[in-house]
Order: sequence, then structure tokens, then C-alpha cells
Amino acid sequence: MAAPTNHFKLGLFVILSFSAMVVAVVVLGAHAMKKDTTKYHTYFNESVQGLDVGSPVKFRGVTIGFVSAIEIAPDHRHVDVTEELDVKDIRRLGLAEKSTGPLDRAKFNVPPDLRAQLGSQGVTGVKFVAIDFFDPKSTPPPPLPFEPRPNYIPAAPSLMKNLEDTITKAMESVPELVDAVVKTASRIERMVARLEEEDVGGQASQAIRHADQVLTNLNGAITHLDQANLPAKTAETMDDVHKAVNKLNAVLDKVDGESGLIASITRTSDAFGTLGRGASGTNRELESTLREVREAAESIRVLTDALERDPDMFLKGRAKAKAKSEK
Repeated sequence: MAAPTNHFKLGLFVILSFSAMVVAVVVLGAHAMKKDTTKYHTYFNESVQGLDVGSPVKFRGVTIGFVSAIEIAPDHRHVDVTEELDVKDIRRLGLAEKSTGPLDRAKFNVPPDLRAQLGSQGVTGVKFVAIDFFDPKSTPPPPLPFEPRPNYIPAAPSLMKNLEDTITKAMESVPELVDAVVKTASRIERMVARLEEEDVGGQASQAIRHADQVLTNLNGAITHLDQANLPAKTAETMDDVHKAVNKLNAVLDKVDGESGLIASITRTSDAFGTLGRGASGTNRELESTLREVREAAESIRVLTDALERDPDMFLKGRAKAKAKSEK
């Protein structure tokens, strides 16, 4: 006869086995879901409405972490947002500093142009933290009245914050703009009244009529010059000047040429010099010298007579002088 089955032991065994299986699943699942993260802080000087714990942290649209805490900063003006960034993701994106050993914890590299900004998802108002690069000159790190924590990412104003600041500045400048418009309108009104008092319109009409008269007189003067044939007379005058210059050049050629007056005087002087040098020579040389002296004297006399008869012989030319002497 078979022994009776112990239902208590069987039930206890089933319960313990199921419990062990559940614990193993939970432990293995928790280990698989656990991620190695690094905490960083950003201080926003604006409202974080719509940002909650667990909101994603994205780098150019890629999720690299989540918001783990939202607190008030020590100055009670800024909002301290703590971001937990996944080490594997920041390593994969090349945003982690190089580790010195296999057991070193990866650290997120914060370059000087990296900023954290609040972004909105659609029209629902849900916000997230967007990390991206900005121009350090146009978006410098905001000044803080307290010392930030070591793992600090500077904040950049969101689009809504920029729009709000722009509208606020515009509204602040509206009264000044209205005052400027009122002053300009008053000035224009005073100028118009002054112009009406001084009859500027009548003076302008008179000035235009005077200018028209001046143009009419100028047109008449130009017509008179055209009728006087001034260009033709100017051309004739220039021809006369050209002829006078040619005559002057001819006179200079007669005076300074090989057969001119200066050359004749030079030859006469040479003859006298030859006479002096040959005074101690023979009688034939003396007679030859005397003949040359007589010829030179005769040439001078002829030249003097010619100048007395016709003082303009240099201006008229040699050929004309010879023709007159032959007559």
C-alpha cells in the first residue's frame, strides 16, 4: 500500500520555488536596468514650468540623461536643476573625457561653449533640458551671485525667455517713443506755421522766376557768341601768331647761321688775327693780308650800306634783298 502524499511539504516546495524565481527575475532585471550616471547642475534664471523630475536631457535631440532633482538655488532667485547623464551615452557621443584607467569613472567634458537650455515639446507645455553649443561671445556664461558646484553646465536663456525680454524692453521704450513722436509733430507744426508767416512759398516762386531769367540771359549770350563767329576769329589769330613765330625763327637763323652776321664778324676777326700773325712774313703774305683786309672792309661797308637802305632785310630774307639790290 502506497504511503500517503504529504501535501504540506509539496505546497511549501512550490511556494519556495516560485519565490526564488521571482527574486531572481527582480534582481536580474534591476541589474539590467541600472545605469551608470554622472550628476551635473544647471542654474536657470527663469521659470521651469513644465519641467519635472524624470524629464529627458537631450544633446541635439539625442537623449543622454534625465532630470533627477529640481531645487531652489542658494540666492533664492535661480532654479537648480540636477541632470543625471548616462556614462555610456556620453562616451558613445564622444563627450566624455579620456579615462586614465579601466576602473576610472567617466566624466562629462564641459567645453567653454557648451550650454544647457530649456526646450518645449510641442504645444503641451512639457519641457526638457537641451544641451548644445553656443557662441561664447553672444551667449557668455551668466554671472551667479554664489559659487556653483563643480559639475556645472552654464545655462542659456530659452526662446521664450528671449521673447519675453524683447517684449519687455520694447514695452519699456514705448513711452519714450511716444514722447519723441509728440515732440516731432510739435516741431513740424511750428515749422509749418513759420513758413506760412514768412511767405516762403512766394519767395520760392520769385527765386524760380529769377533763375529762369538768368538762364534766358545766358542762352542769349551763347547765341551772340555763335553769331559773332568767335571760333573762326580765334583760328585766324592763331594762324597770325604761327606766322610771326616762323618769321622770328628765320631772323634767328640769319643771325646765328653759318652765313649770318655773327659768322661774318667771326671771319673778320679771324682775318685781323691772321694779319697780326703774318706782319713779320714776306711781302707777298703782306699783300695777301692787305687784300683780305680790304675785302673784309668792303664786306662791312656793303653790309652797312645795305642796312642803311633796308633796315628790314633780316625780316624779309636774303633772296628778297638780293632782288632789290639788282633792281
